[in-house]
Amino acid sequence: MNEMTRRTVLTRGTMAAAAAHLGATAVQAAGEAPRHSSGKFKAIDAAMLKAVNDRSVAGAVAMAATPKGMVYEGLFGKANPQTGATMRSDAVFWLLSMTKAITATACMQLVEQGRIKLDDDASKYLPQLAAPKVLVGFDANGQPQLRPAKNTIKVHHLLTHTSGYTYANWSDVIARYETATGLPHIATCQNAAFDVPLEFEPGERWQYGISMDWTGKLSTNSRVRSTNGAIPSKSTQSPWPLRRQRILGRTAQLLLLDRSSS
Repeated sequence: MNEMTRRTVLTRGTMAAAAAHLGATAVQAAGEAPRHSSGKFKAIDAAMLKAVNDRSVAGAVAMAATPKGMVYEGLFGKANPQTGATMRSDAVFWLLSMTKAITATACMQLVEQGRIKLDDDASKYLPQLAAPKVLVGFDANGQPQLRPAKNTIKVHHLLTHTSGYTYANWSDVIARYETATGLPHIATCQNAAFDVPLEFEPGERWQYGISMDWTGKLSTNSRVRSTNGAIPSKSTQSPWPLRRQRILGRTAQLLLLDRSSS
């Protein structure tokens, strides 16, 4: 399996999200049966099949609709090449960092409603952020050396990627920290991944990282929903998870394929 680079992650994620978006549109507009074999769409079929056959993607879903209904639907490749699970029209794709815009919007709704303030200490809502530590290096035995952060993490630091939290994907020192401590990567979606230290002081500079993941935790925390923990009725957010197991069963795997293999 090839090493996951930023360009590859973004490319694969964009393709998957585009397919998912088209799928949502088509389902909403569907009023007639999909026309799979129309000559108008042979070019789309050929392009998608080529992407699967040359191992650019493991699988894909493509749909198109007009105001009158769905006019095209194509399923290509596998939802999970390892298990052989076939692609399905309602497959769920990982949106990757495109969820950051949704998360930031949810947080700003709470700001607009007066439930949180941008200059608040994030620890007011997430106590685990009360005493962050900064990674300053490694000793002769390769063990990480930490010190208490001088600055507090504000809500606006999380929203603007200036909190000091980074991604191991593009940080040699955080990647080394994860290796030395056995800490899981944030992509594993484990809470333990949040135990990573800061790479720099909050507010000192910008670097892309897990700040928005923390923002998601903040925005769904009962401390900011309301006095009784209920999500405001006018919020556009939906409680998560409602149908987690059903969604997981439809999830297409985001895999990087080894082009050198047969």
